[in-house]
Amino acid sequence: MEGQSEGIQIHKFYLSYKINGEVNTGWFYGVHIRFAKDQLLFQHPEATDLMDWTLEKSEDLRRYLLKQNASKLSVMIRLKEQPS
Repeated sequence: MEGQSEGIQIHKFYLSYKINGEVNTGWFYGVHIRFAKDQLLFQHPEATDLMDWTLEKSEDLRRYLLKQNASKLSVMIRLKEQPS
């Protein structure tokens, strides 16, 4: 719970999202998770694969990011190996 304004509690959520296949992360604010995700989509309408990491272990996020980067690298290698 980050702040209050006239009885409304604003929360901070740590979200990951993809833009053009690249994983990004950031803090987004809202009265609940849906509002925070809406804020993310307002700022980045092209974002996909939204995930909330606020209460997750940082090691789980690190594993997810490594897996996503490994997957992206694998696709890039396969594309490069294809004959033109």
